[in-house]
Amino acid sequence: MPQTENRQTEIAMLADQLERSFRGGAWHGPAVSEALAGVGAAAAAARPIPSAHSIWELTRHLTTWIDVARRRAGGEVPEVAPEEDWPPTSGADEAAWTETLDALDEAHRKLLATLLDLDDGRLADPVAGSDPTLRGLLLGIVQHNTYHAGQIVLLKKAAAGGAAR
Repeated sequence: MPQTENRQTEIAMLADQLERSFRGGAWHGPAVSEALAGVGAAAAAARPIPSAHSIWELTRHLTTWIDVARRRAGGEVPEVAPEEDWPPTSGADEAAWTETLDALDEAHRKLLATLLDLDDGRLADPVAGSDPTLRGLLLGIVQHNTYHAGQIVLLKKAAAGGAAR
């Protein structure tokens, strides 16, 4: 296929996919922000599936890994302790839940800004973590967002007593 002057850069395509997995417009269904829309502190802290993580725990986990991806993209090699991977939550305070949502949004905005400052030539650069390249890391975060958005949707349905479709 011939390339055109208007060819979208790979960075732009990755940024688009990151935004779709986080803000919306994804083919797979609700993005992270869409899945979290309307969730209050009590629902976020609830455990409608006893052996599963809560929505609050998933939200804090997402925040951790979005921030780790940003830091790895910047050349850091952060160690992630178990309590950072799945940060504990307590109570069902609306102010604390709002802070959790704000932290998630801020982590996403920072990662997106970091991504948009890159050029396509950096995508094959090695990074720390499970995937050996920056491209793999960024695709992994898109997949991670998608996976946990689905879990959040299922937890909301379970909490409401509805069947998953």
